[in-house]
Amino acid sequence: MTEKKGILYSLALFKQRYTRGTSWTQILLNFGIITANAKLFEDFFLIHFGLTIVMVIALAIPFYIIFCYLLGHIDEKSGFWQIENDLGYRVTPLSDEMLKTIREINRKLG
Repeated sequence: MTEKKGILYSLALFKQRYTRGTSWTQILLNFGIITANAKLFEDFFLIHFGLTIVMVIALAIPFYIIFCYLLGHIDEKSGFWQIENDLGYRVTPLSDEMLKTIREINRKLG
């Protein structure tokens, strides 16, 4: 197992936390983008649908969340998600320790 000290460990830990943070930040930014677009097209929604900006935002955010979830679900069911994950092992191969553990589990199961 990799030691939990040194510059590489600190850099890897920073990168992992940064990546998680950017993922959550992107979610929050997307809500801001929805709000900005609703404000930009406020007259359109009001004239054509009779919706105020508050109503548009109240509808847009749940629809956005549902749409993203359904798209992720379709991605998972289509198998693309798994193919993408499998390709990750080409650039980050399994460690010897992990391979030994996997073989041990397979031996116990088989």
